[in-house]
Order: sequence, then C-alpha cells, then structure tokens
Amino acid sequence: MNPLSPRAVSFLQWAITLLMPFVLIIGSLYIFMSPQFIEWQYSRPDFPPAQLFTPEQREYNAVQTVLYTRGQITEQELVDLGVYNEREIKHLVDVYKVSRPMFVFEPVAVIFILGAFLLLWREPATRVNAGRALFYGGIFTFILIGVIGLFSLIAFDSFFVTFHRIFFEGDTWLFNYTDSLIQFYPVEFWMTAVYGIAVFVLLAAILVTALGGYLMRRAQA
Repeated sequence: MNPLSPRAVSFLQWAITLLMPFVLIIGSLYIFMSPQFIEWQYSRPDFPPAQLFTPEQREYNAVQTVLYTRGQITEQELVDLGVYNEREIKHLVDVYKVSRPMFVFEPVAVIFILGAFLLLWREPATRVNAGRALFYGGIFTFILIGVIGLFSLIAFDSFFVTFHRIFFEGDTWLFNYTDSLIQFYPVEFWMTAVYGIAVFVLLAAILVTALGGYLMRRAQA
C-alpha cells in the first residue's frame, strides 16, 4: 500500500482534531437526552415539582418527548399524548430537525475518526501525526467546552437565550410557566443538563489529550 502524501496526512490529522469536539459533545447527548437522565432528575429531592401534573404523568410524558427527539416515536404519537399545544409541538418538531441529523452524523464521524487514525498509525512515519491529532483534538475540545461552560456558569440565562437563538428561529422557544414543556423541563433541569454535559465532555477531552500525548511520545521513541 502506497504511503500517504503530506497533504493527505495533514488533512487526516486536522479532520480528526476538528471533528473531536463534535463527536464528544453529541456523544454526551446519548446520556443526557435519555429516559434514565429524566428519571434521575425527577428523583432529586430538591427538584421543583410540577403544578399541573402528577409525578407519574410528568415522568411518562417527559420520557416520551425525549424519545420523540431521538426518533423513537413519531410526531403523531407525540401529538396523541394530548399535553402539548400547537406552539409546543412546533418547537419540538424544530428540536427534532436539529437533533436528528446530529445523531445520524455522529456515528459517521466516529467511523471516519477511527479510519483516519488507523491510516495514520499504520505507517511509522505518520504515527506521530495520529497521536498529535488526538492530542490537539482533546485540547481543542477542552478549550471550546471550557469557554461554553464558563459562559453558562457566569450567565446561564444569557447562555440559554443565545443557544436557542442560534438553533431556532424567532421566539418559538418561549413558553408560559403553565405550558407543559416548562412543567416537564424547568430551568433547573436544563442547568443540571448543561453542567453535566460540560463535565462529561471535559473529562473525555482530558482522556483523549492524555492518550494523544502518550501515542506521540511512543511514536517519537
């Protein structure tokens, strides 16, 4: 098999680096956009209760809603829950349209990263590039999520508004306190989710950076 050209080596290295934050962040959503995370949140003694739903109703509908955003139930099944108004349904459809492509592309990105890494690692001359790709990818992720996490920690309300304005049009994501989405997912829910994602991704970034550094030293030796 012919060795990789310098241009191909550079492309594969930087593709791994730039894709790493996406893979780690979207990967964390498999944990934080899950029925198990909802159940854990609701079991917390300090979590605010719903005013218009029983705990059983709240948990069931919240779980079904998350399953919809992950593509596991249909839009009609979401409507048939009978707990959302037209505005809320529209917003949830928008959430699905944003999240679904990410969940579809994420495994593709993982496979690409693995393939690119193996291509770089197969040749002794480019093994250092494979380690460097992981090292830089971890550092890039660490810086990116650190900035986002710090912003959310200092000014969560501004972070929450900015996030929604980036991904959703107009004010379709604004709801009344009595709307079901707020009853199911109050601000405390999102604060815990954001901080949890930040911690998870930061830990993953540290591991990737450490692995990359180890492989770089091994390749150079």
